Amino acid sequence: MDIIPFIRFTVNSRYINRWIFGGLALFIPVLNFFSIGFLCRTSRLVMVGGMGLATWQDKYETWMEGVKLLFVFILYNAIPFFMFSAGFFLTTLNSFTAFFGHLMIKAATFVLLPVCSFFLPFAFAVFAERLDFRESLEFESILRGIKEVLVEYLIGYFATMAAIYISLLFMRIPYLVGFLISSVLTYYSLLLSTFYFTELYRKTSLCLAQIRDDGPTFE
Repeated sequence: MDIIPFIRFTVNSRYINRWIFGGLALFIPVLNFFSIGFLCRTSRLVMVGGMGLATWQDKYETWMEGVKLLFVFILYNAIPFFMFSAGFFLTTLNSFTAFFGHLMIKAATFVLLPVCSFFLPFAFAVFAERLDFRESLEFESILRGIKEVLVEYLIGYFATMAAIYISLLFMRIPYLVGFLISSVLTYYSLLLSTFYFTELYRKTSLCLAQIRDDGPTFE
């Protein structure tokens, strides 16, 4: 798939403000539901073969989709989240437990989180297409779809992880500047990932290619 036309489209002066607004809100609690919901609605546009970005007209619906997707993310990463929390708790007790706590935090961050998040791109696509919370948690069917495009999926997944990691490094820039740059770059990485994995999802047997009458308005 050719992602270059989508990049050219998204940096067009007519559309660039749409995803920049989502990027600025990405790390702000509650407001970030808008950011996630915007990605979901953009994915649904790509799902039916469109090239474009969602609008911000239906703000409530966008926010609600973001809330539902957050629960999908939490459920897939429940194990690393629990291990990270447990490890952090151990670091607060004494020097002996702190050693194991740091090991648990590193394992949760660098091993369990990437492994558990591996299924999220297609779980996200399933929800974007069907708007069904339960179907996005059907692990076996999602795994079957991943196997159909495994090589491309792996390339996209590791490229997304690398892009997000690089984007987060900008947090080191002092004051609010680094935070804003990192937030926008991270969101743009997620936007490109949304397009890539949605296009990949359309090639699998998971895709139903449903066009809903109550879908969002796009431009």
